[in-house]
Amino acid sequence: YTRNLTLGDVGDDVRALQLFLIAQNKGPAAQALASNGATGYFGLLTQAALAEFQASVGITPAVGFFGPVTRAYVNAL
Repeated sequence: YTRNLTLGDVGDDVRALQLFLIAQNKGPAAQALASNGATGYFGLLTQAALAEFQASVGITPAVGFFGPVTRAYVNAL
């Protein structure tokens, strides 16, 4: 991941993030995202699933913004 991602963004990197969040399966939003599928659009469901993931790994604030801290964490996995 090479850029910050937030509500309204679109692209292959958003789709990759969605697939990652689905695979992590950290809560109900991730399960709902799995049901909806990886669309490549960063909407409210992606934001909620990302916030669940952030909270589960101790990234604060867990608000569903894919910025430098979360990018570095995910890129290091």
